[in-house]
Amino acid sequence: MDQVASICLAFPPEHLRDDDDSAYHKAMESQLTQLSKLLKDPSQPLRTDGLALLSLLDPSVNSLSYLAVIHSLCIPGLAGPREQLLERLVVFLLSFDARQLRYAGAHLLDILNVVGQGQLLPPAVAVNVLAAAILRIDPSGSMLTSTHINLVKLAYTTDNIEPALPVIDKSIVFYPGMANHKTPDLLCDLTLSPPSFISKDSGLTSLLKAPAILEYDLLCGMMYCARRDWAKAVAAFERVISYPTRDMGTSKIMADAYKKWVLVSLLHAGKYTALPSYTGAGAVKAYGAIGKLYKDVATIFETENAADLKAEVDEHTKEWLDDGNTGLIGEVLSAYQQWQIVNLRRVYSKISIPEIRQLTKCAQIGDVLTKDEDVETLIQNMIISGTLSGVIEKNDNGVSFLTFLSSSATLSEVDFAREIANTATRLKALQPVFKATTERLGTTKEYIKHLVKEQRRAGDKDGDITMGFGADIEDEDLMGEGPTAEALF
Repeated sequence: MDQVASICLAFPPEHLRDDDDSAYHKAMESQLTQLSKLLKDPSQPLRTDGLALLSLLDPSVNSLSYLAVIHSLCIPGLAGPREQLLERLVVFLLSFDARQLRYAGAHLLDILNVVGQGQLLPPAVAVNVLAAAILRIDPSGSMLTSTHINLVKLAYTTDNIEPALPVIDKSIVFYPGMANHKTPDLLCDLTLSPPSFISKDSGLTSLLKAPAILEYDLLCGMMYCARRDWAKAVAAFERVISYPTRDMGTSKIMADAYKKWVLVSLLHAGKYTALPSYTGAGAVKAYGAIGKLYKDVATIFETENAADLKAEVDEHTKEWLDDGNTGLIGEVLSAYQQWQIVNLRRVYSKISIPEIRQLTKCAQIGDVLTKDEDVETLIQNMIISGTLSGVIEKNDNGVSFLTFLSSSATLSEVDFAREIANTATRLKALQPVFKATTERLGTTKEYIKHLVKEQRRAGDKDGDITMGFGADIEDEDLMGEGPTAEALF
C-alpha cells in the first residue's frame, strides 16, 4: 500500500514548473510508466486499495493517479461502496487538471462514456458533471467530441437541459478526424488548439460520422425549442439542413430538421425564412417535396386568414403527430396573433386595445377575440416575455392604449457597456480558434492551388481575375480519418 501510494503521489514533482513544457512532459511520461505497471499488476493494487488511495490523493493535483484509481474502481463495474465511489467520481469530474489528463484520454473517455450512458449517476448529476468535464478539457468549447453526443442525448431525454446550455451554446469549429492537424510533440503545451490534443489518437474522443454530427445539432435545436429560444433553435436546425452531402440528397435527420426549421422560423421571425444560399441543390429540391405541408402553413401564417390557418392545422393533425411536431404547431398557432400585434408597430406608434382586438385575429379560434381584456392580457404577457417592446397605459376615459417602444430605449448605458465588454471578451476567446483555423487552411492543397493560381493571374494581364477561390477544388471528404486510438496507461 505504501509503495503504491508513493507512486500515485509522485506527480507533480515538488520543483516542477508549470511553464516548463519539456520538463512537464518528461515527468508525465515517467508517471505514466509507473501507473501502467500498477494497472498491469495481477494483484490489482489500485482496485484493492482504491478507496484508501483516493483519500490520500487530491483530484485537482494528482489527477492522473486519481483517474487511474477511479477507472480501476468503476470499470467494468463498481468495486466498493456505491455511494462513496460515486461521490469521489463526481468530485473528480468537477475538479480534475485537464492538462494532465491529455495523457490519459482513453481512460477519461471510458469514465465519461459510462456517465453519459446514465449507468452510474442520476441524470441531473450526470448532465452537470459531463458539461463541466467537457469545458474543463476544452474551455473554448469549439471542438465537438463524442462526449457532446452523449451529453445532449441524456440532457434532452431526461429533461435536464439547463446544465447542458454552457456547452451547447458554444460555437463548434472543429470536428474529430479533421485533416491537417499534426500530433504535437508536447501534449502539455497549453497554447495548442483543441484538435491538436482532442482526437481519436489522444483518446479524448472517438471519431464522429455525419449522422452523429447531424443528430447533435438536431437535439440542440430541440433543446432550444423546449426553452422557447427560437433564435438559437433556428441556427441549430439550419446547420442540419445545410449540411453538405456527397450524393446531393438528404437524410431523415435533415428532413426532420427542415420541418422543425420552417415552424421555428415563423416563431422567430414571424415569416418563412429562405433557405441558406449554401444549401445543396439536391437538398433544396428534396425539401420542397418533403416539407410541402409545412411550407403551406408558413404561407398562410403570413396572411390575415386566421381561419384558414386553423383549418390547415386541424386537417393534418396526424402528420404533425407522426413528425413529432404537435407542440411546435401549437406554438405557431399561439404566435400568429402575437406577430400581428408586433407588426402593427410598422403603422402605429400608439394604438388602443379595442382597435388591436379588431385588427388582429387569434388562430386558435380562427377569429377575433371577444374581449378586450383577453387582448390586454396577451399583450402584457408578450411584454413580460420580451416578445414585444412596449407599455400599456390608460387615458382619462379608462381606455387602454399600447405604446410601442424603441428596442434601444430599454438598454441603459450600463447594459450597453456590459454588452460591449462581453463582445470584446468573446472576440478575445476566439483568437486561438482563428489562429488554428488559419493554420489549417494554409496547409490544405486546395488553398495552395488557389495561391498558385492567383500568382499566375497576377503575372498575366489577360488572366481572368474574377475567378474566385474554389473554382477548381476537387470533391473530397470534409474530414479525414484519424489514427487508431491506443490506451495511454
